Amino acid sequence: MGLKTFQKKVISQLTRFLELINETNNIESAYNTYWNEQDVLVGTNGVQAYKNNIKNVPHVCFKVPTGGGKTYIAASSIKPVFDAMPFSKTKAVVWLVPSNSILEQTINNLKDINHHYRQKIDVDFNNRVEVYTKEQLLNGQNFNPTTVNEQLSIFVLSYDTLRSRNKEDRKIYQENGNLSQFPNFYTSPETLIDGVDDTALIQVINQLSPMIIVDESHNATSELSIEMLKNLNPSFILDLTATPKENSNIISYVDAIELKGENMVKLPVIVYNRQSQKEVIVNAIDLRESLEKQAIENYSKTKKYIRPIALFQAQPKGQENNETFEKLKEELINIGIPSEHIAIKTSDINDIKDVDLLSPQCEIRYIITVNALKEGWDCPFAYVLATLANKSSQVDVEQILGRVLRQPYIKEYENPLLNMSYVLTSSSNFRNTLDNIVVGLNRAGYSKHDYRIAENNVKEEDSANENLADKFPNKDLSEIRDEQKDDKEWVDTSDETTNAETQSTEEFLDVDFEEVKSDLESRKHDQTSKEVLDDMLESAKGESEDYSRSVDDTVNNTDSQPLEIKDKMNYFRVIEDFKDDINNIEIPQFFIQSEPSLFVEDQFTELTKESLADGFSLKDKDTAIDFETLDYNLVKVDIERSGESVPKYSKLSRADENYFKNYFSKLSSEDKVDKSKEIVYNQVKKMDSVDDRELRDYVDRIVENMTSDEIDNLEKNIYSYADKIKKKINGLLEEYLEQKFNQLIEQGDILCKPNYKLKEYISPLKSISTLPKSLYEEEGDMNNFEHRVINEIISLDNIKWWHRNIDRKGFKINGFINHYPDFIVMTNSGKLILMETKGDHLENAESKQKVRLGRTWQYQSGNQYRYYMVFESKNLNIEGAYQFDKFMEIIKSI
Repeated sequence: MGLKTFQKKVISQLTRFLELINETNNIESAYNTYWNEQDVLVGTNGVQAYKNNIKNVPHVCFKVPTGGGKTYIAASSIKPVFDAMPFSKTKAVVWLVPSNSILEQTINNLKDINHHYRQKIDVDFNNRVEVYTKEQLLNGQNFNPTTVNEQLSIFVLSYDTLRSRNKEDRKIYQENGNLSQFPNFYTSPETLIDGVDDTALIQVINQLSPMIIVDESHNATSELSIEMLKNLNPSFILDLTATPKENSNIISYVDAIELKGENMVKLPVIVYNRQSQKEVIVNAIDLRESLEKQAIENYSKTKKYIRPIALFQAQPKGQENNETFEKLKEELINIGIPSEHIAIKTSDINDIKDVDLLSPQCEIRYIITVNALKEGWDCPFAYVLATLANKSSQVDVEQILGRVLRQPYIKEYENPLLNMSYVLTSSSNFRNTLDNIVVGLNRAGYSKHDYRIAENNVKEEDSANENLADKFPNKDLSEIRDEQKDDKEWVDTSDETTNAETQSTEEFLDVDFEEVKSDLESRKHDQTSKEVLDDMLESAKGESEDYSRSVDDTVNNTDSQPLEIKDKMNYFRVIEDFKDDINNIEIPQFFIQSEPSLFVEDQFTELTKESLADGFSLKDKDTAIDFETLDYNLVKVDIERSGESVPKYSKLSRADENYFKNYFSKLSSEDKVDKSKEIVYNQVKKMDSVDDRELRDYVDRIVENMTSDEIDNLEKNIYSYADKIKKKINGLLEEYLEQKFNQLIEQGDILCKPNYKLKEYISPLKSISTLPKSLYEEEGDMNNFEHRVINEIISLDNIKWWHRNIDRKGFKINGFINHYPDFIVMTNSGKLILMETKGDHLENAESKQKVRLGRTWQYQSGNQYRYYMVFESKNLNIEGAYQFDKFMEIIKSI
């Protein structure tokens, strides 16, 4: 099982954030830069400022809706986090879960070498992985200083284990002879917990300074939970939740539409409002049976077994009463539903325990349950949620709605009815019911955009004008409801809770089941009754088509941000007078001839640097590197010298020095060389365009050619040497890419074709609106020299419009480098000019690369296009690079 597209995006975002931490050596700066790169402000009108919850510890959050594969994302996050840390960092992970049922499930999955979670981790860490339970840790079972130093160690624990006051869980704070070896290896005594024996498990974990993964992190926000995290002395904290709390530093938002695009969820949720509980029951049974017929037909085509399940959400007055649920089951049996088709899942009754609901041998088609069940049994076969509140009761679906959202087999089916989920309710205040459905969606990480009303008697827009979401547009309804409660935090980690509140004074389930039975019988013969179900299904199909269009639009728009982020961005549309231009212009980009296939003899695909790298080899490359000019500043400075937000793991650079010194002192000369090769290779190996075997051989050649003095220096400055070697390889690769590019241009295997269309709107982080002739309502900000150049250009009579091209988001010349020119200018004669501005102090090798690529682009694109690099007064003596005054003479006549 590989990562889905949106999951790859999440891991890519984490990787970028980690890169920025190491570049800036400051967590807050990295966070600000991370969002600014995406044109999102931090602070007022943007994402909230970074919250330094635990001093100097990077603490970030992924917001992933229910069904988005949070655990798989977490498993895939471990490697990039440790790759960003110093070499000597012990690879230990504390995986925290909120309840015993999730604890058991997580342990089983991570220990199972055939499960895709464990397989992903094994691949990332070369099968050197051990997963520990609390009991194994306390007993020192295969847990000692040697093993943790040679592998990835994952400790799966519950919140309560660490913050509980009961005797059993307090064992991790007590003296433990099984762990007596560990104190001899402690390196950070200043972080030990006061008053706790050095051999206690909590002290061992503290000294390992683990990465912490907090599953369902919205349950771990109390002061006790923060103290729990501090005691672990983490080096990095990753929160995963569908509903982040206020103090969460979110770096990745996964949109519901992204999950729908990957066929992971049954959306939209189709909502039906009925006149009575009786109609809810009848329609739920009818709908479920109809879906089963569709599923049987689907099986004949796909061999994918689906048995649709309906959830009857019981909402009795007052405390749960087992007799109530048993009575409902008895009544359902009396109207003809086989007993084995019905299960009860409440606080006290659990008929689905140890039952595989997905098995063809399972006969369960109806589950009687309550809203307040928190986790442990969500099932892809659950399609219908029928809430049996009285008409005057408040419909409460906050927790249970997520149960019906997962898509069977992560597959889209030809019949759209199998790609949606359904809610049936009877309520005299349907607007309030919709509000609660939105809250239920919010609880699962979704929004009011992800449901559709299947009746004509209540307009969605009418209800939207009056619901809480419009009063508080920047918040999910679940947040609003939480704030309207007492400020007291509710953290409950039990498997189930009860809901004793209701506004109803009526008796629950005041239904004549003889009428239900009669109605169900009549549907077999009564055409009018059949039409009711047909109307339900047709309206659902129509709403599904509407939702699918919005999914397609989003999936096809590669620049699209999640709705939550779009609300925090600036958007400026193209000026009306220039709309025809952006609709008619396709700016050329480079395409490379691909290998012929059975169906296409001649095919050109968009050029990437990776496609140019094909054939690059280190076998014949020289190993000459000047190590006399090493950058010795790669070792991070101490916290005291760099302020409050230096990441804690940077402090380990000092530990790194001691580690390498002690390690190499125990090795023979031959072993020192071998180990040096291995360490350097591990530092430079993340190079996609370089063959791994060749890279290892190249590193071997470099180290073998070193003098004994250089080997000694290498041991003390391993990162500096590795950085120098990496720069050498990158230089060789860049040289190869340009040579290959030029060769393929000459051969006709690379050509320019119209491709890039300017967008209808842009979203720069900062903008200006004072300069005339701009293509958009406002344009991206610019420095003083850029402002001077464009101000002079727009004063010319022959200029129609100009646009500040946005780096990494706008048009790029895609060659041996990716070049985003600063400006795009259109003349009245129809010429399109790409222009890069450079202050005289910025003249360097990269500038010359850009000019060479830009002029090649111009010649390949045709007479309509121009490329120029403009310096204030510098003369590069390269065609296409001009001093400002000379450039102005040229452009005025184009």
